[in-house]
Amino acid sequence: MTYHSKLPFKPKWSREYIKKKLSADYNKMSYSRFMWWRSYCLKNNKLSNRHPFRDRILNGDFDQGSFLLEIELVYHTMNDKYLKATTQKGEVDYSLWHHDCSIDRARKKRLEEDFTKDESAKLTELKKLFSWEFRMENTDYDKEIDKTSSKSLIDFYYDMEEKYGKRVRVAQSVPKFK
Repeated sequence: MTYHSKLPFKPKWSREYIKKKLSADYNKMSYSRFMWWRSYCLKNNKLSNRHPFRDRILNGDFDQGSFLLEIELVYHTMNDKYLKATTQKGEVDYSLWHHDCSIDRARKKRLEEDFTKDESAKLTELKKLFSWEFRMENTDYDKEIDKTSSKSLIDFYYDMEEKYGKRVRVAQSVPKFK
C-alpha cells in the first residue's frame, strides 16, 4: 500500500524502523487478556531497590518504555485500515473505517495512559534517588536537570557524582533465616 498525503495519521517513523528498534531494545510479549494493548516489554528485568542506583541506571530501569513506538505502530495500522476503507472512486467509507479502528483507538488510549503513568513514576523515582544518593535538595536537582549538557542518564549520574560526591553506604549484614 502506498501512503497518501490525506491519511489521518502522520507517524514520525517508518514501520520498518519501529519494528527494528522494538526488536533491538524490547522483547515481544505473549498475549495477556489483562494487558492486551501492550505488545513489548524491556529486555532486562528491573532490578530491586536493594541494588545500587548506578546499576539500576545501567540495567535500563529508567529507560523509556516501548509505549511511544507502539503508538506509532497503531498509527500505521489505522492508516492501513483507512486505505482499505477507501472505495474505487477514492471516497472513504468512514463508518467502515471507524468500526475497523475501534480496537486500535482503545489500544492507543491505553498506551498513552500507560506512557504517562510510567514516565511520571520514573521521573519521580529518579528525583528521589538522585536527591538521596548525592544529598541534593530538590531545588538543586531541578537546577541541575535544567542546565545539564549530558546526553544520557548515566553521564548525568557521573556529573552529579563528581560535583556533589556520593553518599557513603555502610555495609549491613543480611539476616539469615533458619
